[in-house]
Amino acid sequence: MKNFILFLILFFATVTYSTAQNITYSKDHIGNTVAKDQYGNVLAIGSKDYMGNFVWKDQYGNIISKESKNYMGESESKDQYGNTQSKTSTNYMGNKVQKDQYGNTQYVYEKDYMGNTIVKDQYGNKVGTYKKDYMGNLVFVPN
Repeated sequence: MKNFILFLILFFATVTYSTAQNITYSKDHIGNTVAKDQYGNVLAIGSKDYMGNFVWKDQYGNIISKESKNYMGESESKDQYGNTQSKTSTNYMGNKVQKDQYGNTQYVYEKDYMGNTIVKDQYGNKVGTYKKDYMGNLVFVPN
């Protein structure tokens, strides 16, 4: 019994430590997407503007980035001044590819057999995974 209790304590300590470095995306009571760090601090709040573009704002209401579609159907992310930061499109394998403003690949988003989204950098190295937690929130787990 003593070993079992020690196992539970170590198990919960390990789970708590490994999840303490994650970013959790959830919905608030209005329907906005809220990104929080491991301590519950709000990193950003996302919502749609009057034109249907998705806008990320900080906790003070300042625009961090705005995501919209361009004429080719690609998703574009722009900063608060309207400068393009990245473009996201789909490659021939059906994976999403994020490129910077110069066309260099930054990240590739792939689905695994469990339905999780794996994020890889431009060299094919795994950066992290987007998973659902027990409450249905999307959680980014870095490597």
